[in-house]
Formats: sequence, C-alpha cells, structure tokens
Amino acid sequence: MKTNQHKFLRASVIVILTLLAIQYELGMVINLGPSLPDLSPFGFSLTKISDALHQVGSAALIHAGLGSFLALLSILTLILSLRSKIKSVQIFGSLGLLTIIVAMAGGILFTLSGFQEDHYSLAMASNFILAFIAYFLELYFLKPDSHVRMTDL
Repeated sequence: MKTNQHKFLRASVIVILTLLAIQYELGMVINLGPSLPDLSPFGFSLTKISDALHQVGSAALIHAGLGSFLALLSILTLILSLRSKIKSVQIFGSLGLLTIIVAMAGGILFTLSGFQEDHYSLAMASNFILAFIAYFLELYFLKPDSHVRMTDL
C-alpha cells in the first residue's frame, strides 16, 4: 500500500474514533435527558422514524444523522483497509463496520419500538464500544513505525 493511502486510511480511522466519541456523548444526552416520549411501537417508515426523533429533540436527530454518516465512512474505511493488504487492518476494519451496522440496527429497532425496548438501546451501547475497540486496534496496527502483526500479540 502506498504511503499516501496509508496516511489517508489512518486519518479516516482517527476521524471515525473522534466521531464515535461525539456519538457517545449525544447518546448520553438523550439517555440522561428528559424522558423519552411514550410512543406505541410502529412499522418501518422513514417518515415515522423522523417524526419520533423530532419528538425526542435535536440531539436525537443529530445522533441518528451521525450514525448514518459513520456507517458510510466505515464502508469507505473498509475499502481502504482491504486494499492495505495488512491482515490485522483488514480484520479490524471489517469488525468496525460490522459493529457500527449492528449498533445502527439497534438504534432503528429501539426507535421502532417506540423507545420501549431497552435491549435495543443496549445493542447500540455494546456495539459502540466494540466499534471503538475495533477501530482503535486498526489504528494501532496502522502505526507507521511498527511492523506489528496480530501474531505478535
């Protein structure tokens, strides 16, 4: 992998880690803020999801939008990770995308439940920490001055 591509991949992983930290803070604002509205569960509809998020407030809208952006950025990062030909980077890039998608699914399902099914909220939180760990390890294995391999751990 060319050095510039390596630098771009490293930068994108750092951006993801930073955005995950912001995502965490927004989730805590929602979780610890005023009570979530008591809605009845509803079927999948982008309009209904948007309406439900509007009832929670701007933090929920930003949280959902940032989650979608993180998923797109994770796809781009995975493509770069796969092109790196570094096995550990490929593995943790794949795990990072997978955990972000599962966290996103948990968020959608939590919203569809009318904010009543706490295990979907737990899925978001658990997969957030797994995504953070995966991207942190990917960044570690991208260190420019090290030839660390997963087998060396």
